[in-house]
Amino acid sequence: MNKEHVGTKVLLIEDDHSLAITISNLLRVKGYLVTHANDGAAGIQKAFEIMPDLILCDISMNEINGYDVFNVLKESPATSMIPFVFLTAKSELKDIRYGMQLGADDYIVKPFEYDELLTSIETRLRKAEAFRKANEEKFIALSMISPYGIYIYQGDSFIETNPSLLDMLGYTRNELLNMSFADIIAEQERPIALARINRCLRGMEKEIYMRFNAIHKDKSLIACELYGIEGIRVKGKTSLLGVLTPTKPDLVESDELNNINLNEIEEFEKAVDMIAGNRSYISTELINRLISIFRNNEMQREKTEEVVSFSERELEVLKLVCKGLPTKEIADNLFISSRTVEKHRANLMTKVDAKNIIEVIIYAVKHKLIDL
Repeated sequence: MNKEHVGTKVLLIEDDHSLAITISNLLRVKGYLVTHANDGAAGIQKAFEIMPDLILCDISMNEINGYDVFNVLKESPATSMIPFVFLTAKSELKDIRYGMQLGADDYIVKPFEYDELLTSIETRLRKAEAFRKANEEKFIALSMISPYGIYIYQGDSFIETNPSLLDMLGYTRNELLNMSFADIIAEQERPIALARINRCLRGMEKEIYMRFNAIHKDKSLIACELYGIEGIRVKGKTSLLGVLTPTKPDLVESDELNNINLNEIEEFEKAVDMIAGNRSYISTELINRLISIFRNNEMQREKTEEVVSFSERELEVLKLVCKGLPTKEIADNLFISSRTVEKHRANLMTKVDAKNIIEVIIYAVKHKLIDL
């Protein structure tokens, strides 16, 4: 087993069961984590569910072919940067050109040598890693000039921070990078805050908003707002990436944690896109593609599955998300706060055990819970 590939997730979309087993076994021996989907619709759903590091996809599949799968996944920022390799029996030059013109990373013609497949996968992963590192450097450069305190937290320590956070807490960079959240959260608030941070690091919460008193280097307390996103992979390991800013008393709204300035969050999310690319912004084109694939795909619907119900307000939020509206516009349309919109989005994801809002939309479309 190649230790270099341990934990690397590959999604294989292939309707030839025997070939899928052979490829899956080959890759697993090399250390890859392989998820198999036996048709295009299942492949799309799995892609948003597991967020693979690379996708291998057959082209000639019934109903939803490989080109359809590619076009849907490239429409979403959450999946658009995942390396995509076509597998096909078509060997005509025009077919290869069409696949590459769409933007595929590689095109392997069946029958192929397995060394050829492994080489292609390794090459695409190396290129993707180089691109990720370049974006990580861009993110760090952006954070250096940000007026908001930004951190990357891994395990039980800060692995990256910016001058604004250092100024806020009074520490030098070297000091803070040897510290953990346990060192800066007031003692009486520490157990609850650390529990939530650890839950988010383990993926049990999608994102967190909370308030606590931070300990300044001079031992004084600073009322703070923390915002974090789980599941970001930095330097090969899952990390928590977020913003820590002083509380603004004039923006406090009871217990709803709506006092984080929306502009701060939106600017931060733009930066997150640069390093992670996993924020699930929705375009109307993506919604239309998902509807065309999942609405009438009866084969994908489990007849015995108990359908989750959404509240009227959750459905209102979901419909506006499907129209491509950003959080602020959804809030204005429904006369609620932006943080309340985010809470409804989080509730929807929790109800259907989804990792992102696109999974929720697929679920709602499949079960005809929304009328678009």
